[in-house]
Amino acid sequence: MISPKKRYQQLKQEAMRLMRSGDLQHYLHKLRELHEMRHSTPGLRGLAGGAL
Repeated sequence: MISPKKRYQQLKQEAMRLMRSGDLQHYLHKLRELHEMRHSTPGLRGLAGGAL
């Protein structure tokens, strides 16, 4: 099983890749996933939300 922090890092990398490719719809979906994960996982609440 993958740790929440590792999964968060993977989502963040995927979001960056989507942003660079110009896929706005999927990029925004990944940002929403990151936001929900960050706010639902106690260990991730302290991570900076503005810096992708």
